Amino acid sequence: MDTMDNNRPVKPSPGVTLRDFVVFQSKLVLDGVKDLLLLNLSVIAIVFDTVSGRVKHPRLFYGVVRLSRRFETWLKLHRLRGARIDDEEGTILEELIDEAPDADRLADEFERLVRREVAGIRGRV
Repeated sequence: MDTMDNNRPVKPSPGVTLRDFVVFQSKLVLDGVKDLLLLNLSVIAIVFDTVSGRVKHPRLFYGVVRLSRRFETWLKLHRLRGARIDDEEGTILEELIDEAPDADRLADEFERLVRREVAGIRGRV
């Protein structure tokens, strides 16, 4: 299976490009659902903070902001196998891979599971 080593993308092939497309579309859907949920949740949080008298220290609202930030860190929307994303100064935007599973690792695990199941089905035929 293709892997990203030393922050270098794998050589794009039709399979890698198709996988990146499916993963990117899935991440966009998740990001959109997150935005919709957090839009409503942040309004509810600021209302509760205001009603409870915590306007100067809106704990619930900033909790929603922290939740959003953790999700963004986990999702890594623009991290794909066949693309290297650089900013204007040419530095890599990729973060070092954490021990915690992120969306890319979950996609890799799902892909491995599907391949294993397909191989098992082919082996039984």
